[in-house]
Amino acid sequence: MSLIRHYRIAGAVWLLVMIIGAPLAWQKGQPHYLSESVFQVSPTYMKNIDADSEVQLGSNSQYREYVSHLASSVIRYDIIEKALQILANERVDIKPANLTQREYIEKLQATLFVRTIPDTYMVRIGIESEQKQDIDKLINAITDSFLVTTKKEQIFGSGERLRFVEDVQTKLLSEIAAAETARVNLAEKLGVTTFSENTQNPYDAVLTQARDRLTKNSIELAEARAANRTFNEKKELPADARLSLRDLRQQDLGMQTMRNEVFKRTEEINQTLTGLASDHPLYRDLKSELLKITADLEAREQAYDVLSFKNYQIRFAVSVDQKIEIEQSLEKTVSKLQSQAGEYARLFQQAMRLTTQIRSYEADLTTVRNRASFLDTERNALGFVRLVTPALPAEKPTGVGKRKTFLFLFLLASGLALGATVALDMMDRRIRTVNEAEQLMGMPAAGWQIHVDDLPTRLFGVEQSKRFAATLIRNHSATERGAFSFSSAKASTGVMQIILDTAVALRQLGHTVLIIDADTASAQLRAVDTRPGLTEYLSGSASATDIVRKNTELDVDVIHIGNLGLLGIQQIEQLNTGVKKWVEQYNFVLINLPCLLLSADAELLIQTLGQVFLVIEADSVLRGEANRAKRLLQKIDPKAVGLFVNNVPMISGGGYMKELMIETLTQKSYRQFMTQPSWLMQLQLFWTELCIKHPRR
Repeated sequence: MSLIRHYRIAGAVWLLVMIIGAPLAWQKGQPHYLSESVFQVSPTYMKNIDADSEVQLGSNSQYREYVSHLASSVIRYDIIEKALQILANERVDIKPANLTQREYIEKLQATLFVRTIPDTYMVRIGIESEQKQDIDKLINAITDSFLVTTKKEQIFGSGERLRFVEDVQTKLLSEIAAAETARVNLAEKLGVTTFSENTQNPYDAVLTQARDRLTKNSIELAEARAANRTFNEKKELPADARLSLRDLRQQDLGMQTMRNEVFKRTEEINQTLTGLASDHPLYRDLKSELLKITADLEAREQAYDVLSFKNYQIRFAVSVDQKIEIEQSLEKTVSKLQSQAGEYARLFQQAMRLTTQIRSYEADLTTVRNRASFLDTERNALGFVRLVTPALPAEKPTGVGKRKTFLFLFLLASGLALGATVALDMMDRRIRTVNEAEQLMGMPAAGWQIHVDDLPTRLFGVEQSKRFAATLIRNHSATERGAFSFSSAKASTGVMQIILDTAVALRQLGHTVLIIDADTASAQLRAVDTRPGLTEYLSGSASATDIVRKNTELDVDVIHIGNLGLLGIQQIEQLNTGVKKWVEQYNFVLINLPCLLLSADAELLIQTLGQVFLVIEADSVLRGEANRAKRLLQKIDPKAVGLFVNNVPMISGGGYMKELMIETLTQKSYRQFMTQPSWLMQLQLFWTELCIKHPRR
């Protein structure tokens, strides 16, 4: 249907594609001779001795990139030039006489093809040529030149690189020997035989130990001085000592023995004195003895205390002197070590740097030796690429042929022409069918009318008008509403025609009808009658009965807009009063309103009347305009809203439209009526017209 609607555009597209594609189809349809060779690209470098991950293509993307690189290398200028030189040495000359060497090589670069064989590691090198002779030799020469060049370049410059690697190896050996000699000299000075990563400078450890010992001795000296001063002042040992002077005296064995003897003798004397009188001669002697032994014990204890104090006093003094002497000695040692530490640290760090340098040289030497071994043994390896099948002589021409290419061009042009028409219809935002209008408005259509352009469509339109009239009658019976207003979504003259056709159908069914033209922009009825109309009634200059006119042609009463239509609708409440009067006189009052989207009077009239049929003209109203009308009606919010789709094209309405019209007019099924296919009838009609225009002589 899109093709029928846009047949001119389809024809232009078809003709344009045929004109542009004809030379290409002619060229591609020419028969040609084909010759090709096959080589294999291995994902792993095929070495002579062992495998190496460095020359493995570890992923599919790397392999595809390498194959693409090789495919591009086949048509390199130098490779083709070497191939032509090989042919020249074999006295094979296939270069056209009118081309220079460079022009022929550039032509071969454009005509040679290099294609991978799917699901394999193989690649084809070939050429399609109108020339049959020696093209297999050309392909084999290019393949051989490519394989030789690839083998040389798989380890590019192997000879020069091997000599360079050997020079680097000799240089590294001499540098390692010089570094080891310098490190031995430093080891003799430092007295160290090992320089590893975990080896520390021994002089750092000695200096650290001396500093720690000096710090510790300083603390001990301060403690000794404090203990000596406290002992001399307090006459007692410090608290951190295990025993005091009194405890030492009491725990002394000699003093303990003497004390026990004194206590024993004292008890004996006291027992004896208990039985003697104070004037007894023995009493005085015993008393004197008791005093004497007690005094001797005290004198002995005092002498012991003095001796112990002097002894500890000497010990504390000696400890202080010892700490002082040790501190002086340690200070000299630390000072000496500090003066030597800088030189020893410099020598040790130099030795460590030499060790690191030697290890770096040895690692480089290992890498260089491995590389030299690889270059020496693997430069003549098979590598990634090898020949699988050489090119064979071409025997039969190949190609799709001109017939197939032109058939493909014809199908392509037809497909593009059809696609262009379908694309135009898809981009067209106009409403074409009743279903589209119902989906956009969200309500079923109360009625619809076909596009009338001939007698069958006119007869079918009469049936559609009767169906819509029946809908109004049912609505009138259900709601007792006699006034129905109509407004189009955009400017159109089809609304008044719908009202007139509906009025005729209602009159045929025996109902009285009044048509009111409230469209201030309409001139259909106003041009017939210039007497006072609706606008005069609303302004108060005419009565409701004076403005009613009889249309004898349609046998209906009408009220045209009047002579004040340019001023718009005035006194709109007066319209409501008039409609009530007219509804009492007529069964149906059909009102033609202005365009909803273009006139503010339409909004006022719909709000006053409380009902409207929105008329959407197919093949004219855009989807956006229908959505705007829907939102505007939702804003006005009348009591009743109906949908009427007008001027529906028969082709756009779908395949069922033609069948429906035929069955309605003939009262027969479509299959019974259509005794021949539609296309055959069209062909017979075309042939008849052609015979009439060009009769035989």
